[in-house]
Amino acid sequence: MHQIRFSVYIIILFISSVSIFYGNEKKENDDERSNHHDMKNEFFFLKDVFKFQSDIQEHDIKEGKSYLKGNATIEYHNTKVEADYIEFNWKNGDLYAKSKEKSVFFQKDNQQYLFRTIQWNLNKQIGEAKNFYLKEKNHIVIANDIVKRKEDILMKKVIYTSDPFFLEKKDNFPDFYLKTDTLKYFYSKKYIFSGPIFFYLYRVPMPIFFPFLYMPTTLNQPSYSGIVYPKFGIQNKKIYIEDIGLFFPISNFLNFKMNASIYNPEKWKIKTKIEYQLNKYNDHGLINFDYQNMSSKQKNYLFQWEHNSDFKSNSKINFNANINYDNIFLFNKNENLSYINIRKKYSNYLWFIDIYMIQNQNKKEIKFLIPELILHTKNVLFNEKKNFFLSQVNIENKFHFNHSIDFQKVKYFHSVLLNHNMNMTAYFPFFYPYLKISSKILYQDFYAWISPDFQVSSFQNVDFSTNIVSIPFYKIWKFKNTVLLKHQIQPILSFHMMYFPPVFYNVKNHFKKRINLIFNNDWIIKNPWNCVVDSCKEIKIIKEINSSFIVDHNFIKWEKFQIMGDTDLTKNLKMKYKAGINFVKEEQKNKMIYFDFSFSSHYNINFFPIKNEFQKKGKNRYDYFFFDQNNYAKYSIPLNLKIDFHSNYENDLNEKTLFQTFLSLNGSINITKYWKISFHTDYDFLKKKIIFSNIILDRDLRSFEMSFNWIKNSSWSFFIGLKDPNFRNIIQYNEKN
Repeated sequence: MHQIRFSVYIIILFISSVSIFYGNEKKENDDERSNHHDMKNEFFFLKDVFKFQSDIQEHDIKEGKSYLKGNATIEYHNTKVEADYIEFNWKNGDLYAKSKEKSVFFQKDNQQYLFRTIQWNLNKQIGEAKNFYLKEKNHIVIANDIVKRKEDILMKKVIYTSDPFFLEKKDNFPDFYLKTDTLKYFYSKKYIFSGPIFFYLYRVPMPIFFPFLYMPTTLNQPSYSGIVYPKFGIQNKKIYIEDIGLFFPISNFLNFKMNASIYNPEKWKIKTKIEYQLNKYNDHGLINFDYQNMSSKQKNYLFQWEHNSDFKSNSKINFNANINYDNIFLFNKNENLSYINIRKKYSNYLWFIDIYMIQNQNKKEIKFLIPELILHTKNVLFNEKKNFFLSQVNIENKFHFNHSIDFQKVKYFHSVLLNHNMNMTAYFPFFYPYLKISSKILYQDFYAWISPDFQVSSFQNVDFSTNIVSIPFYKIWKFKNTVLLKHQIQPILSFHMMYFPPVFYNVKNHFKKRINLIFNNDWIIKNPWNCVVDSCKEIKIIKEINSSFIVDHNFIKWEKFQIMGDTDLTKNLKMKYKAGINFVKEEQKNKMIYFDFSFSSHYNINFFPIKNEFQKKGKNRYDYFFFDQNNYAKYSIPLNLKIDFHSNYENDLNEKTLFQTFLSLNGSINITKYWKISFHTDYDFLKKKIIFSNIILDRDLRSFEMSFNWIKNSSWSFFIGLKDPNFRNIIQYNEKN
């Protein structure tokens, strides 16, 4: 229905935007120039009225009319009309155009329309047209008559279809279309009303219809009234109905929608939604209430209010809210988060005022954060343009304050949290561009006060890091002036130190120091056997060697060593690998040896390509094929195939070993033009069996589509329905186990 609404809007735009055509050109033959030179001087002003051309032209200065016959064209700015015959009265604005074989062509901006005849008064904006035709990318709208009066526009015998064969002119009749006898647009009340809209399949009416269509046309009100037709399906040999409903506008800023789903007498649900929009501040939101009857003992409900705005208002205040409350978390979340936040934006400052309600189902508790204040500043210090060093320093501060209340049965407590983060980044110009040096300091302090016991907890820490990136070094080898090998290496040295003040941390080592040494390797091989003209394909082998060391009490321990790479071996073959060893056990990381290795290959193969010996061409149903000498149709069969080989190994030196090796096949094949088979298979080499298998069969049925999805030892589903996304859920058959 959204497609219909969009098309009718285009019709209204066309009707309301037609105007007198002006231009600066006219076409005359040599005889007319010689015999009617004086007449030309009399109506030379026509070149300032409209631009036109045709095979035969007549102009009546006294009546103020122009008659254009044969390949007639009138243009005005971005408007153009083409027809076999055009009659235009520039005094009263009457326009009449018709065509015998081809339709009257009308173009406004990038939108094109077709008519058989059109008779319109461009000054009074009234008239009528015959055989209207509008073609969009994926649908067509046809009407026998359009009549525009002072108060309304009337369209008769309107047809809407999205049949691709009809759009591509492979067939003279659509297989599936919608039809209504009358559609009317009212100016004063700004809405469109239509009688029953019927569904047709191969020109036979179906037992499905819209009883009416009511559609407001104001920009504030994008929705319209109507019935939401349900989805029908079969599950466990029982028919169910989903999302049958009704929707209509309450006002220019409010919409109401209600739908229901019925699975059995004891299991059903109702959803209501009210949408609103406040254009003045570009605010919009919705209010939802869902009720589910799962059984005689279990009843669930959900209330939701959602509001969104942006910084487009003059006050630059952003207000957003998302309030949710339900009894069992209908969306299967452990925590249901509700919040209200107000944000004030300045030049380099950003204020946040947030209120949260966290409902935890597992702990049976509700937690309120009232309020949460955040002050965020960035690039406000050391704005010293004259001093080159200070101009490369950025400081970012973030203060985070919140007050929370937890309710659990009758017990509750208050907590106040203050979190401050300061981030300083500096870029050193020394040795540039040979060395790029940057440092980063992160300071964090945290304080918490918890009542009624007035417990206080806090901590601080400082994180300092420096990166030194060198320019890449490379060497090139040539072999017999054909093979070229280039090795490029770029060293990166980084220092990382963390400080934990002894006042807040009871740890042995208050300084954690680490050194990282990274070598980015890049091997490039020019492929001499795959050259086109003077350009040869390059094979790149990207490899990174990463080593880290821990500095502890003036001793350096080798923490880990890792090597990784990514290369395109051939056009269709890729390789990735990662291997390493952790020498030191720290925190949650154990001593470990590991590697991860994968090959992937992608192929696009076309079986039975059309060869030159198939000279005979004929039509089978709606498509053309080449035929061999035995009159068998020949067509190509494309195959898309992706092969992935993946192996990973982890050996925890203290506990366990993990080793996995898989082969995955993904692809699709079009066995005919309208039959497609997609597949996905995973094979475990260690278990020597298929652990996952999925096959999907798709059939193109013109305006409809059909699919069958089968997953090994799991489930299957069958679907047949319309391709058109606006009607896909209305006419369908869906069954699954």
